[in-house]
Parts: sequence; C-alpha cells; structure tokens
Amino acid sequence: MSARHSSRAIIDLNAYASNLALVRRFAVHGCALIPVLKANAYGHGAVPLAKKALEAEPLLLGIATVEEGIELREAGIETPLLLMLQPNREALPLCIQYRLTLVISDTGLAEALGKLAAAVNWTAPVHIKVDTGMGRQGAALDDALNTIQYISRIVHVDIQGICTHFASSEIQEDSFTFGQIKNFKTLIKQVDKIGIPYEIAHAANSAAIVHYRDSHFDAVRPGLVTYGVWPSREKANTPQLKPVLRWETRIVHLRELGSGCPIGYSRTFTTSSDTRTAILPVGYADGFRHSLANNADVLIRGRRCPVRGAVSMDQIVVDVSALPHVAPGDVATLIGRDGSQEITVEEMAAKAGTIPYDILTGIGSRVHREYLHEAR
Repeated sequence: MSARHSSRAIIDLNAYASNLALVRRFAVHGCALIPVLKANAYGHGAVPLAKKALEAEPLLLGIATVEEGIELREAGIETPLLLMLQPNREALPLCIQYRLTLVISDTGLAEALGKLAAAVNWTAPVHIKVDTGMGRQGAALDDALNTIQYISRIVHVDIQGICTHFASSEIQEDSFTFGQIKNFKTLIKQVDKIGIPYEIAHAANSAAIVHYRDSHFDAVRPGLVTYGVWPSREKANTPQLKPVLRWETRIVHLRELGSGCPIGYSRTFTTSSDTRTAILPVGYADGFRHSLANNADVLIRGRRCPVRGAVSMDQIVVDVSALPHVAPGDVATLIGRDGSQEITVEEMAAKAGTIPYDILTGIGSRVHREYLHEAR
C-alpha cells in the first residue's frame, strides 16, 4: 500500500479481458463489441481499461462526456469513441477536433454538426438514438423514421448506427423489454425498406446481452458485466465472471472499549461488553457509504468484522474482538476475497440500499488505483 494513500483499489486487467472474452462468446455470432468505459470505466480507470479493451478489437469504445473522450485521445487511444450522451452545441467543435462519434436524436444539433464538419472537410459519423421506452434521450418512436430520414440528408454527417436503450432488461422474460425489442426491429425494417444507409444497429446493455439474445443485433454494449459484476439479481447459468476490482486498506489504530461505550457520531452504536475495535482510514469521502453504518462487514485475517457506529468522512470503526492477534498494519478488505470469505460489490450495494453501478463509480479519487498485468 502506498504511503501516500490510505486505501487502494487493485484492478486486475486480465480479469477484465477475460470478462470481455466471455461477452464475445455469449453474444450472437458476428456481433461487434462496444465496451462501455464511461465514468472513468465505472471507477476502474478509463485509460488502462481502454488499452486493455483494445485487445478484444472493439468496434467502438463507449463514453459519456466530451472530457472522457479527450482524456482517451490524449492518452493515445485512436479507436473510434462513441459519445453516448448527446452534447451541448458549444461542445461540437471539440467533438470534431477529437473525432468523437456522437449519439444524437436532435435534427438541429445534427445540422450544426454538419456545418462545422464541412468547415474542416470532415464527415462526422453519428448514431441515431431512438426512444423505445426509456423516456430519456432519443427520437420519439412515432417520429424516429422522419428524424433518421432528415439527418441522412445532411451533408458531412454520416449515419453509422441506429440504437436504443432498454429500461428493464435486468428482468428476465419482461414483457416491456420484449415490446422495446419488437418496436426497434420494426423501425429497423422500415429504415431498410426505405433504403437509408447505415452500418450497425445496437441495443443490448449488459443485462440484455445475458437475458435477451434477440436484442443483440449487429453490436452489443457491455458495461457492468465486463467489470465482473452480474447485471441482475437473477444469475443465469453461464461461466463465472471474474471480479476486476479489489478494495483494501490497513488498520491504523486499535482500541479497547469497555461495556456501555458509544461509538461514532450520534452514538448509533453502544458496546454491550468489552470490545476491541480497529480504526480504518476510509469513509464516505472515499466511497464507503454513510448508509453502511452498523450494516456492513470488512474482512481481516479471513474473518468478517462488523462496522460499528456511523461511517465518518475519513474513517470507520470495526469490531475485531474475535481476532486476538490482530495488529496495526493488517490488511482490511472492503471489496474482495480473504481466505474463504468474500465481500462482493453486489453485497455492499444491497447493504447500502443502492446498485452496484453506484458503488463502483462512487469509489473516490483518494483511493489509489493499482493495475495488475498492465502493459509497459
């Protein structure tokens, strides 16, 4: 552990590559990959993960913001980058400068993009987003064909893809998701009938890749599953994913507390007997959620040790009474395996009352990232 950092996240790049390979095997034959690396690769580190993803020969890499695209370009990533969140018009010059592929659904924005692209003699590739039931970004389904036709006529704009996004694909045999797939297929058939040229149609996120093979179309957009976290509570009968991230810290102080001693802000826990506690230098500023107070474990020497009292900004208290030989400097695992015990991202999310995405992207910048199997 670095002397400068109080905790570290250890990222196994080979595990990430293994999960990408699993997605490729699970996807319909011939499907292209669009690995999603937005939000700093779900908290894992965008640049190292992007470089590893290139080994899988992806069609594009998925990002959410212009800044994320700039970061990857300045790190030497030349693979096409799919900007999945439609940007502000003010950001269009940067999108052109850094050759970002935009997901758009607004004809006015497409016209502005075409004019700027023409000025630098470039044809901007775009993917048209269609709202089949998500209720967020996207052309309305009943007007999507007109939108696609309109944008197809804009000079210096090339429709590379047509896409949609599912609202509840984590639910197996979900009638709403079946409806979204059906509506998207109908639209694609209409586009093909009219003869509007495009290269790929794509819809499937991690959960849809697993549960809805009929949604794979020409490409899939794996996100959470590539980081070793199952995309729904109902696990399918598939090969085991490999966790990519391990989060650990070290004990900095031990204390002996007597019976009746309160612990932490608001005294939410009081000892009922003599108790040995360990102080760990992580808190909600690092991403260890405030809601985990009195409701989580950490692993020390292969044993589960419960969190006692409130989670502070920078530290937590855990009960180590069951570990007579525990010592300052011992590793405490927040996410990961120690001996026969394991704390998963899914477990932490459930106890915090949130979702795994929220846990991973919430691991803060104070947590040092270390990479295993990184190319030099």
